[in-house]
Amino acid sequence: MRNVFDPSFGNRPDCIVGRDEVLAGVDRGLAARPGSRDRAMLITGQRGMGKTALLLEIETRAQSAGFVTARAAANERMLDNLIERLQVNGRAVVDNGKKRVRGVSAGAFGFSLGLTFSEEVRDNYGFQTKLSLLCDRLAEYGRGVLILLDEVRSTFPEMRVLADAYQQLVGDGKDIAICMAGLPSSISSVLNDKVLTFLNRAKKIHLEKLPLPPVRAYYARTFDEAGLMLQPRALERAVTATDGFPYLLQLIGYYIIEEANDGALADDELLDRALADARNDMEDNVFRPLLSELSATDKEFLKALAHVADKDGTGRVGNVTARLGKSNGYVQVYRKRLLDAGAIVSPRDGELEFAVPLLREYLAGDALSYIGVG
Repeated sequence: MRNVFDPSFGNRPDCIVGRDEVLAGVDRGLAARPGSRDRAMLITGQRGMGKTALLLEIETRAQSAGFVTARAAANERMLDNLIERLQVNGRAVVDNGKKRVRGVSAGAFGFSLGLTFSEEVRDNYGFQTKLSLLCDRLAEYGRGVLILLDEVRSTFPEMRVLADAYQQLVGDGKDIAICMAGLPSSISSVLNDKVLTFLNRAKKIHLEKLPLPPVRAYYARTFDEAGLMLQPRALERAVTATDGFPYLLQLIGYYIIEEANDGALADDELLDRALADARNDMEDNVFRPLLSELSATDKEFLKALAHVADKDGTGRVGNVTARLGKSNGYVQVYRKRLLDAGAIVSPRDGELEFAVPLLREYLAGDALSYIGVG
């Protein structure tokens, strides 16, 4: 049977589940007038929360809404990559489209053919001018520009060049929007950067866990379409095991289908194997990369929280303090660090929870509690 689940990072899944309200807000932002704050969007979430998948969905929706898009990862080449993607993605618009506005063509200055820059512009002008010229040229065909940036970090000077260019173009009335995604700690550093403070006015989209009803509906429909007969108890176990985590949703679905034969009945035994495989992937692709970015003391704090948390995953800050044997002031420093890093959340005053499903069990060494295995 065909496996529609794709748990690989950076890929677009078969379906975006449980993000209807988020996407409706994005659509409203894209439909807003140029210069609206809703046209600058910041998506944040821990690994596996579906940031890149959401960026890909936003790109598709923006293209349908008449935008020419350019998507890149934040790195030293990002500015050149964004310009090149706009030229490639906008080529069909200019080559095959009819101009919707009259007046002096942007082609009179800046372009030799289509969206290819003239030698003068290519050799003597920087990113902001080139982006401005592309916005003007595409506006002649009734198209706006959407910049999508993944894996955002403030450490790249190119981020400041992009931020300055975006502010200038918005001030000039260009039809441009920007959508950026990154880990909570990275987005936090971006917002705290003095040069990038204008992004504090951007629309913030923090990806929370998915509600389970749409996960249940998606699993039931998808397994049925795949010809897999899933026992009601097994379906409910699979839904509960996702804990509303998009990456786990893809992992568990993928391994259920991989473990099954065409037309097979998926029972508890099959599900145990699928969940064990999903657990191993979570360790390799989520837990270890997350922990590798933390200090030794950060990890000691998380281990203490793992041991004092109740079966629902909630732990009192006072209990963490007692287990560590440190002062309240000392603990508060690392509490804030881990909150900023997105490793933990504080649902109520004095309480902490892990932001990533199964991390508590992993750190506590409670392997049998992993997603219902055992």
